Amino acid sequence: MWKSVVASLTGLLLCVASAVAENKPLRVGTAANQQPLAYLADGAVVGMEADFGRVLESQLGRKVVFQVLPEAELLPALERGEVDVAMSGLVITPAREQLTDFTLPYLRTGQMAIIRTDDVMRFQNPSRLFQPGLRTGFVLNSAGADYVKAQMNSAAPQSCNDAPECLQALLDHRIDVFIGEAAVSWSLATQPRYGALMSLYRPLTEEFFAWAVSKDNPQLRDQLNQTLRFMKQQPLFEHILNRWIPVRVAAD
Repeated sequence: MWKSVVASLTGLLLCVASAVAENKPLRVGTAANQQPLAYLADGAVVGMEADFGRVLESQLGRKVVFQVLPEAELLPALERGEVDVAMSGLVITPAREQLTDFTLPYLRTGQMAIIRTDDVMRFQNPSRLFQPGLRTGFVLNSAGADYVKAQMNSAAPQSCNDAPECLQALLDHRIDVFIGEAAVSWSLATQPRYGALMSLYRPLTEEFFAWAVSKDNPQLRDQLNQTLRFMKQQPLFEHILNRWIPVRVAAD
């Protein structure tokens, strides 16, 4: 009899513990450094990931709390259990998959070429991107850098410390094209200082955005995947994408 009572109490406690865990806030790590994906405005995280966070809050029944961290700290924070999920325009890569689990992708994209609007006829033919001696900018240690090295080996490569530095070099006619993240291309339309620049909006690579979850938390990953499948069937999902991204290639 006592064994059955203990077993019943144990089961009850496990159910209670599970319910308590479900009601805890969902701690979302984000770098909040990429318009229009996630960035700070008046001290609050806004952007596409923030909108997705509000949908998750409704679907999971858990308050979503964004924690702004340096980009390099997002995955380590997951490993340490300081955040539950990272939502920051993360691209799935083999190196990152060694450290974390990813949800289903929610967007397919890739590296894009940004040029000056005055040069639109010059690059009307995409093959012109590969002409010898083209002064090609890229951010150090980025996917754009890898692409230039592998696919544009006849270019005159010029590295930058970050995207704004490359965009300024393009405005100053110090480079002819900038190969960068899709998010940089998307942000051009909302930043007047870059009005003389444009993206060719032809992904040069194939990359997938997804949310990252600790390998120790497969239950949360499965919950997020289930929610993501549901979201993709609703008009709100397309509305969020269209609100923040002017030109895109959607994930399958």
